[in-house]
Amino acid sequence: MSDTMKSICFEKIIKICLEDYYSKGKIFEIDEKHFYRDGNDNRFLLGPAAGPHTQLAQNILSAYLTGSRFFELKTVQVVDGKQMQEMIAKPCIDVRNVGYNVEWSTELTVEDARREYTMASILLQVMAIELALSDKKDFVFNISVGYDLKGIQSKKISDYIDDLKESKDTEIFKECIDILKRNINKFRKFKLEDIDKISSQITDTITLSTMHGCKATEILDMGKHLIVNKKMNTFIKCNPTLLGYKNVRDILDNLGYNDVIIRKEDFDNDLQFNMAKDVISELLKSGKEDNLLVGVKLTNTLPVYNNRKVLPGESMYMSGKPLYPIAMGVAEKIANAFSGDIHISMSGGIDKNNVLDVLKTGIAPITFSTLLLKPRGYMNTRALLDAVNEAEIICFEKIDVDAISELAKKAKEDINYKNKGDGKILEDKLPIFDCFKNKCGICVDVCPNRANIKVCAEGFIAPYQIVHIENMCNECGNCHVFCTKGGFPYLKKITLFNDLEEFKDSENSGFLRIDENKFLLRNESKKEYEYEYDSNSNSEKNEIEKLLEAIVKDYPYLIK
Repeated sequence: MSDTMKSICFEKIIKICLEDYYSKGKIFEIDEKHFYRDGNDNRFLLGPAAGPHTQLAQNILSAYLTGSRFFELKTVQVVDGKQMQEMIAKPCIDVRNVGYNVEWSTELTVEDARREYTMASILLQVMAIELALSDKKDFVFNISVGYDLKGIQSKKISDYIDDLKESKDTEIFKECIDILKRNINKFRKFKLEDIDKISSQITDTITLSTMHGCKATEILDMGKHLIVNKKMNTFIKCNPTLLGYKNVRDILDNLGYNDVIIRKEDFDNDLQFNMAKDVISELLKSGKEDNLLVGVKLTNTLPVYNNRKVLPGESMYMSGKPLYPIAMGVAEKIANAFSGDIHISMSGGIDKNNVLDVLKTGIAPITFSTLLLKPRGYMNTRALLDAVNEAEIICFEKIDVDAISELAKKAKEDINYKNKGDGKILEDKLPIFDCFKNKCGICVDVCPNRANIKVCAEGFIAPYQIVHIENMCNECGNCHVFCTKGGFPYLKKITLFNDLEEFKDSENSGFLRIDENKFLLRNESKKEYEYEYDSNSNSEKNEIEKLLEAIVKDYPYLIK
């Protein structure tokens, strides 16, 4: 089923990257012209937040290619895999205007997440050399764990942390190194001697994620465990409820988000600021005693009542533009409480209009998610980097309390963060073929998992067709949100299936390879039949057969 998160093996990822790049000048639908090659050290401070863009290796590589160098990896907990997948209803993302989601922690098992992040770290180091982006490891991974002390002390999570601190003895690290050695002749710039330079230390930095309503004592004990026992540089993720119900309500109303319904009980049941201050103070002391960096991450998403009914469930979590002034309000309170003597990392409505101002206050690193879910997807990072690269050297030794206060005040009235509305809700008119006569491809760009591709094929009106890759999709629904025809590309477009189980579990029109040149097809009328590919045949072909032959010709590495 396409709503199940699946991993691609390391050898196939390498094959896709090299074939994509050297035959088409792109990787996972990121054109080479969008690869980020110029910049200064400030780029190390920016990257995707824990979420849909940091769950799979191909997502992380796509972010890296477009300029991200700091990655907050998707949170893991003891509840994982199939159990977690059943808890996350789909679709789970709605970022048409305000950002909303009903996601939680990773949909992978903890074991698969560990493999994925190890593969991603190695993949980035390899492709950096192959693409001449960097000759050294130039990125930082920040892992995230939650949500209670018992869970993070469990063997499952404890081993996860240890194996990502040092992975050289893990099965997946050894496997990836062996694959690189066996395939070294397929690279053009990455050499055998470069393999020995690959760092096996995936991370030494962690973010503690907590549930809304988590008790102060529990947060303190979890933080101390990560600092004292695990010796990790630790950021404590704080909730936007620390700003208080009235302050948040005023910000939302002043910026025109009167339709966002927050509940006072969510604020009353959550950690209060004075208690949070005490917890943070204790953890800062522990960090100094162990010579580790300890700080706060601002902020988590904001729980709100689901009055839109676009996503399932009674509650959803808000991000995006209205979260920015709220997060800045929390930053102001914490900066003042600690007289600027604290490390603050931030995520919440970051975009090209605020990123430089936030960095100038001393807040770093900065992460973002909603921005990457908007049209242009991963390429939106470039606007942030362009803004940052215009700056002179920024000092991060201490937080500038006055600058934060000034920015927090400005954010409450900033026209860039006023409610612009959802826009027109479109009727579903998405066809299987030729959905546009000119270039569009929005559904390709906005997919976090790279599950939609543009395929040039003869015999169609449009310059290219959209093909959906079933085993790379988890039905988050983001491509639907921005479809200019109001449709569901992940359900409507011709689909490339990986195995017979996927084919049978889906109603999508598409094809599955069942032998060397033989395919099982389901056409737009839902008729299923076997089709034998013959490159020398001049017989008349229908649309799905034409598209299949284009895939066989241009993307053979996706169907083998």
